[in-house]
Amino acid sequence: MFSFRATPAKIGVNATEYVGEIAKRFGKSALIVTGKRVGRSEICGRVKASLERAGVEFEVWDGVRPEPDLECVKEGTEVAKNFEVIVGLGGGSAIDVAKLVNLYSTYPPEDLTDYLPKPFGKGTIVDKPLKPLIAVPTTAGTGSETTCAAVVKLEGIKVGIAQECLLPNFAIIDPLNITPPPEVVASSGLDALMHAVEAYTAKPAEVHPHHGPYSGSNPITDSLAFKAIELIAKNLRRAYHLNDLESKTKMAIASYTAGIAFGNAGVHLGHALGHAIGGAKDVPHGICVSIVGDAILEFVRPVMPEKVELIRKTIGSIRELMEDLNVPTVLSDLGFDESDLRELAENAIKLKRLVDLSPRRITVEDLETILRKSF
Repeated sequence: MFSFRATPAKIGVNATEYVGEIAKRFGKSALIVTGKRVGRSEICGRVKASLERAGVEFEVWDGVRPEPDLECVKEGTEVAKNFEVIVGLGGGSAIDVAKLVNLYSTYPPEDLTDYLPKPFGKGTIVDKPLKPLIAVPTTAGTGSETTCAAVVKLEGIKVGIAQECLLPNFAIIDPLNITPPPEVVASSGLDALMHAVEAYTAKPAEVHPHHGPYSGSNPITDSLAFKAIELIAKNLRRAYHLNDLESKTKMAIASYTAGIAFGNAGVHLGHALGHAIGGAKDVPHGICVSIVGDAILEFVRPVMPEKVELIRKTIGSIRELMEDLNVPTVLSDLGFDESDLRELAENAIKLKRLVDLSPRRITVEDLETILRKSF
């Protein structure tokens, strides 16, 4: 048995014009949650204009910081209390903060850590709906617009909060909003790739105990994940080097498709290790997860050789792709020493929700070996 969920979306050039129309279905006032750069951009201007045309009152809170922590969420929560609709505008960090601001303002916890999974918090689950949330991504990679997960940075590690209630109610995917610099195109595209790769190779649903938001891989997620891999293989290099509208559109679709796949199947070792790496160094998330990609594929090959072979035929070497995108390709490039690998492995193994989805049983020693092969 497995479950399936996806955020309904409007996708295409000038889709931003519909933000106000969608918001008006849900309420009369909206808080735009974003960062300072996007908050000052033409993109935010188009969102505000759409809300104005629809007669929806709004305010912009631009307090989202890169690699947001719980203090950032707390600040946004104070602002969000008086609004009926939340609009998450930006990359994955902005949309993740919008989700958590929605959760914390709707059902305030006794302690900020209550919603964090164990052993980092109580793992408190909310089984009631939140305020309506509209996600408007400005990068093609995180898939946060169609997942029920949000990531925050703690001391030395990143932690994901995954709950059904966090799933956005609607997504506006407009390629005209995808305007990041080349290095962000690269890192976000690599993130989308690893979402698809890990969803495709996650523990099958029939053997994964279904007691959380993720069901394991299944025929539906497999088809979506593999399609995303194909789209990324054909368009990421072009989006990075040429930045043309067609490749940006296809990468935005790939991100959304991969988001649906991993939002149901889950992700596993790449993100467990990536959260440990990103918690230790200030490195873009997409690089953190993809830098271990090749070693993870070789680790899971014995239990799913056909899937790994299809991935290899489609995308080739992940490290070679990273070289083409001019990003770091090994852990030593990020400033790690071999003596750091054990601690990274020990931090990653704590992320039980992720490592449990590995198709092969994993130990700290196995994780350390993957890191060593990526060093």
